[in-house]
Amino acid sequence: MKTFAALALGWLAVTLIAATVPAGGTAVLMYHRIDGSVPADPVGRDLTVVPAAFEGELRWLHDHRVRTLTAAELTASLARGEPPRHAVVLTFDDGYEDAATVAFPLLRRYGARATFFVSSGFVGTPRHLSWRQMRAMMAGGMEIACHGTRHLDLSTLDRAGQLREIGHCVAAFRRYLPGWRPATYAYPAGKYDATTLSILESFGFRAAFTERPGLATSLTRRFELPRRRVRHDDALAQFETLATP
Repeated sequence: MKTFAALALGWLAVTLIAATVPAGGTAVLMYHRIDGSVPADPVGRDLTVVPAAFEGELRWLHDHRVRTLTAAELTASLARGEPPRHAVVLTFDDGYEDAATVAFPLLRRYGARATFFVSSGFVGTPRHLSWRQMRAMMAGGMEIACHGTRHLDLSTLDRAGQLREIGHCVAAFRRYLPGWRPATYAYPAGKYDATTLSILESFGFRAAFTERPGLATSLTRRFELPRRRVRHDDALAQFETLATP
């Protein structure tokens, strides 16, 4: 009887533990532009999601009660050993102006949050975000994060070049975004090397994101976290697959 009771308790404990562990991990979705004006070139077209499609994706997340986290919130949750359940991370690369004029209003409409990876060297230039817009987005609950200074391939730079590319972004954000601190980073074109990882560590970043497909399950390789790309031609059914572990 004692043996049976011990086995029963053991199986109960395993069942309870399994029930608390999310299956698969968390999807980190990568966007670039949300714009009704779609470029004719294949690359620009692929990177541009029209507003109606993006709103449909936000509506699906809202209706299915999928929480939206920032990349920093995901990192903090994983660091606590508490992988988020029924959640997704929305990220936007490069810092195009439509992030503030189109994406941000739609995110607020659906009570969603997101991370915007911005290349600081393009802030204030035509078709890109301004510091004022970025401050407003931060005040609205969005995360503004580093995407380098000039969107350079870090793997082609020596250590001094990488220090400039990452360090200038950090310095600019600290200067123009009150209260900003290094948290997450996204590699332009997903490119980096071993030197990059040590530099990010020295600046105090907690995690960084690649363009490798996959799900975020832990911080074992915290500077090489995966993302799933959302494309122009993705139908809602494809988005559902991307957003689901």
